[in-house]
Amino acid sequence: MSDPVNRPVHVAFLVEQCWHTVPGGTAVASVGLAAALADLSDVTVIGIAARHPRPPADGPVPPVPVVHSRLPRLALYEAWHRTGRPRVENMGTDPGFSLVHASGGAVPATRLPLVATIHDLGWRHEPGHSTKRGRRLFEAWLDDARRAAHVICPSQATRSDLLAAGFEPDRVSVIPLGADPVAVDPGAAAALRSHYGLDGPFVLWVGTTEPRKNLVRLVSAMKQIPDIPLVLVGPAGWKEDAARVTAPLGERARIVGRVDEATKHAWYAAADVFAMPSLLEGFGLPVLEAMGHATPVVTSAGTATEEVVGDAGDTVDPTDADAIAGAISGLLADPDEATRLGEAGRERAVTMTWAAAATATADVYRRVLAK
Repeated sequence: MSDPVNRPVHVAFLVEQCWHTVPGGTAVASVGLAAALADLSDVTVIGIAARHPRPPADGPVPPVPVVHSRLPRLALYEAWHRTGRPRVENMGTDPGFSLVHASGGAVPATRLPLVATIHDLGWRHEPGHSTKRGRRLFEAWLDDARRAAHVICPSQATRSDLLAAGFEPDRVSVIPLGADPVAVDPGAAAALRSHYGLDGPFVLWVGTTEPRKNLVRLVSAMKQIPDIPLVLVGPAGWKEDAARVTAPLGERARIVGRVDEATKHAWYAAADVFAMPSLLEGFGLPVLEAMGHATPVVTSAGTATEEVVGDAGDTVDPTDADAIAGAISGLLADPDEATRLGEAGRERAVTMTWAAAATATADVYRRVLAK
């Protein structure tokens, strides 16, 4: 028999997140990792998803072939959790999967070796930031992930939460997410500035609006910085109204909403400071994306985003609006320091790519298959 460590790995990889109403960072992460895994010479990736009549309308499109269940999403998620069926290996024509990767969220039913990604346990820290139904769903997925041979998470912060939740230390690995360099035409950044009337410095925030993003305190900080606009890019989420939260800034607030990937990266390139003082993140992908464009970052101390920036960003207490304001205004007032921090961020971002994440993930697959 051939050595399981050396033979090709055929992965059934969850990509259903791409069809979620608010795809968010988990969809971006699943697509980035799936594409990089598929580029490896000894890994084959097939996506698995619920029944859908068409490609995702708002989320990223899976970069790999997809096998669809006969069940729609809610029925499929419920069946996986409650009945342990339909098993992945019985969905469509069996391509000879080696293992299943639950890449974030729901955990597919299978008798094959299972790897699960858990991005964060935010609902346990701040129950009020999720609906009751959402908390029940997250707890069910967490419980289902306990049957995984190995669990991957994107930060030491999440690993600590998983160990506190009873996961065994030798079954949990930290593999940071990635962000590949994206070239931006300077004309695109200039066009955004012109279209939104940004003829001077501005502060950028990117994400899905929800309470843990801490926009209330970011707005409170921006009130202390005269004349500087705050631009919000990203889809509406839940339990947070961006227009209401930014109302104290008046015309200084620019709510852009959902944009495509190219436009999002043009915003990063155009911004003078990127601010993301979230209360909790599993990783904080927008922070890494901003760093890739040499945009200086202000983010939260004591959270996963501090792990992302290391010493290449300003970290502050996210509950202290004065500290947030001080860090942002300090960078705006000191272009040399902003440039230094931006370049340090770019150098750090170069080491945190999807290729690096895929290589580490494939190593986990091989260790699981060798058991």
